[in-house]
Amino acid sequence: MDLRGKRVLIMGLGLHGSGIASARYASQQGAVVRVTDLRSAEILSPSLESLSGLPIEYVLGEHRTEDFLWAEIVIHVPGIRRDSPYLQVARENGARIEQEIALFFEACPGKIIGVTGTRGKTTTTALIYQTLRANGMKTVIGGNVSGVETLSLLPTISRETFVVLELSSWQLEGLAPHKISPCVSVMTNIYPDHLDTYKGMEEYADAKANIFRYQHETDVAIFNYDNLWTRRLGEEAKSETWYTSLESWGSFVRHSTQVFPFLFSETPLRGKHNLENILLATTTARLLGVPDEVIGSTVRNFRGVAQRLEEIAIVKGVHYINDTTSTTPVAGRVALNAFDTSIVLVAGGNTKFLPLDDWPETIVKKCRDVVLLEGTGTHKLLPAIEEAAQKLGIANPVRGVFDDLTAAMDTAVSLTHAGDVLLFSPGFTSFGMFLNEFDRGDKFVAYVRRLEESA
Repeated sequence: MDLRGKRVLIMGLGLHGSGIASARYASQQGAVVRVTDLRSAEILSPSLESLSGLPIEYVLGEHRTEDFLWAEIVIHVPGIRRDSPYLQVARENGARIEQEIALFFEACPGKIIGVTGTRGKTTTTALIYQTLRANGMKTVIGGNVSGVETLSLLPTISRETFVVLELSSWQLEGLAPHKISPCVSVMTNIYPDHLDTYKGMEEYADAKANIFRYQHETDVAIFNYDNLWTRRLGEEAKSETWYTSLESWGSFVRHSTQVFPFLFSETPLRGKHNLENILLATTTARLLGVPDEVIGSTVRNFRGVAQRLEEIAIVKGVHYINDTTSTTPVAGRVALNAFDTSIVLVAGGNTKFLPLDDWPETIVKKCRDVVLLEGTGTHKLLPAIEEAAQKLGIANPVRGVFDDLTAAMDTAVSLTHAGDVLLFSPGFTSFGMFLNEFDRGDKFVAYVRRLEESA
């Protein structure tokens, strides 16, 4: 895509890669670049500093219709609603609507491995990346990975490079107009998520399906057979298709009865869900020719990804676990099921209009004490926990709702005993009290570090 001399509007600068990379790339390609973001210059100061010196105009704290009328190309960050009135104005005025990931795919000469799913995609992406690197293969990681400017990877990529990308449903929507899919696609699972953006599960799953929809027959697609949604989508793939299954303890070609056994389950990671992630990643590595001994060694030494069931410290015998990327009730339930000891849970936040399902019942069964953070989701969760407690004949474990993280943590810590797990797994989004889930996790970690110092 030739950007030279074009009027390019970046919709959403953000703090974690995509908008920053798009602005930098468009400027370096000779475009006339303008950035618009609803957030203030103060909040966006780290991003602005990283782009200092480039000829970029900024309109911050608002979106203006005139900027979308001005643009020939709008590059928006993932998560902007497709029915945004500003994007509609740009379309009607003849502007081309793009995302960073589409620019990357069109310019990338390497072999792209794409990973998507509701849960587990970051862990699966990271493990594939580390396994290929351990085998001496030239590999880079990007996509929906926090802090990575994916477009900035292009100068390091050749035809021999393996490019491992975590891809969100929104990013995959950006690929659809170009009819592009990765040559290797991996789908971890599909659970209810982003129903504040999509009309329903079918539309959400359809967006995810773009990861394999435009593959060629010589490409490869790998699906989690134990998840009903990904099992069904696997039947639609036109490429060589594999399934992985913990229930069958291995992987197999679609419509085949021969199961290749799962050999790499020795891991420091907690939870059945991480075994699913490992099986997907190791199957991918095997299909790419990585020897079993390299795969096994990598899995045994893989400690997981920051902010996902990450043990931050043990203070006075209490294990402090940061699972701030738990932004859905499903993620909250999975986190609880990863532990077999007494749990003091810190949860709560704003809802994405997702069903709570059996999360409240799991909370009542698994948690001795629960401290909640204020938010629209919390208002829905509170009565559900009380109802589950009454149904099970167990005392309600909720000890309060707080609009301040420090106050919530002070209360949670006061409830712990040696041997407990203090689990920070909100199960909802972070907006309101925090900039995003990473900011939320950083503040939790900072609190625990202070606790360590004073212990």
